Amino acid sequence: MKTIQDYIDSLFLGIAETNQTKQLKEDLLASAEDRYEDLKSQGKSENEAIGGVISEFGSIDELLEEMNIKQEFIEEKGYELDEITIEESFDFLKVCHRAATLIGLGVMVIILGVAALFVSMALYGEGVAEGLGLLFVFLGAAVGVPLFIIAGTSLSNTNKKLDDRFISIQVKNEIKKRKDAFQRSFIFCMVAGVVLCILSIIPVVFFGTIYGEVFFGMACLLILASFGVFFFIFGGVIMGSFTKMLEQTYFISDEGELGPRAKAERDSKRPVWFQTIEKIYWPIIVAVFLCQGFLLGNWGSNWIIFPVAGIIFGILESIFSKNE
Repeated sequence: MKTIQDYIDSLFLGIAETNQTKQLKEDLLASAEDRYEDLKSQGKSENEAIGGVISEFGSIDELLEEMNIKQEFIEEKGYELDEITIEESFDFLKVCHRAATLIGLGVMVIILGVAALFVSMALYGEGVAEGLGLLFVFLGAAVGVPLFIIAGTSLSNTNKKLDDRFISIQVKNEIKKRKDAFQRSFIFCMVAGVVLCILSIIPVVFFGTIYGEVFFGMACLLILASFGVFFFIFGGVIMGSFTKMLEQTYFISDEGELGPRAKAERDSKRPVWFQTIEKIYWPIIVAVFLCQGFLLGNWGSNWIIFPVAGIIFGILESIFSKNE
């Protein structure tokens, strides 16, 4: 343990010793001791446990910056900064995980409803399918839309609860561990989504070329694509929840009026015009999707608009957003 204590002491070399830095050093040492005992209980050797503890330390500059933020707030407001607790951050991740599942299932059910439309057209002809097939489409929407509402409401309530509150280094360290643990699952989701979307083209070619059944091919395309889109949404929403907590100093809610510190941080990272576009971007994408489907009947390849729109938005966000 002396090795860990010496390492922590070395982090504070050249830093003036105050009550705050002294308390910070004690907190770090206590946390390191707990982590050391945890690694030892997992069967790690002493050297492996010490190496594991040291490798998990963040930058001392980040800790000192956090202390300055807290001190400035106290001097300005006269009371302690309202921080998000570790338990609240874990609850936020749980809500996002549940929302990712519900949103993914909602989109999946809607796409499967359209797939059922093509199956009915293949079995009973286009005339009968106009009634029976559209029934499946509306049933899919009737199931999918409530799932969106449930997910959106839970996310909105959680975001409003955490809005404008400080995200400490301790919370970010715990979130980072969760993110690292999810990394493999995220890669699997992205790979599975891409593979399924690519494979979805095969049934169209197979049934269309060999049997002349385009409708069956389109139904199979939509079924495979629905699973692919689910993986995209599930992995993307969960990874986004980690990124949201790690890249922000104050929690920025996506709902309602922002608090003063959250608004200042958001405005410093995104131009005003980009914030305006962000509000109307996805409603326009959904409107285009519905118009393509109901007015032009282009349900077969219409789903591709969502992953493409997501990629384009991600590129624009990375270009015009300032990440300190």
